[in-house]
Amino acid sequence: MIKYINDEKLEKVLNENEKLIMVFGKGENCSVCHAIEDRINKTYPEKYKDLDIYYLTIEESPNFRGQHLIFTAPTLLLFDKNKEIHRESRIVDFSRMERILNIYFD
Repeated sequence: MIKYINDEKLEKVLNENEKLIMVFGKGENCSVCHAIEDRINKTYPEKYKDLDIYYLTIEESPNFRGQHLIFTAPTLLLFDKNKEIHRESRIVDFSRMERILNIYFD
């Protein structure tokens, strides 16, 4: 599932969810963010059907950005039961991300 969400709703989802969740913090005028978003949209929903993916515009989400120390875009966060287990910022290493996802889903 892919969903665009604001920071208030995302905090509620993180607190209530027992699943693995990916949060993608992107910038409004970030060309790298758009490329990463396309790659996520084309790859992850089919490959990891139980992974919930939430997109968040960091300029519109100062509370989430501050609470989770997001200083740059793009930032990918993985949460398991409301605990951050992995972070990729600026330069996203998709092979590392997929290794971690494979550990959870295989």
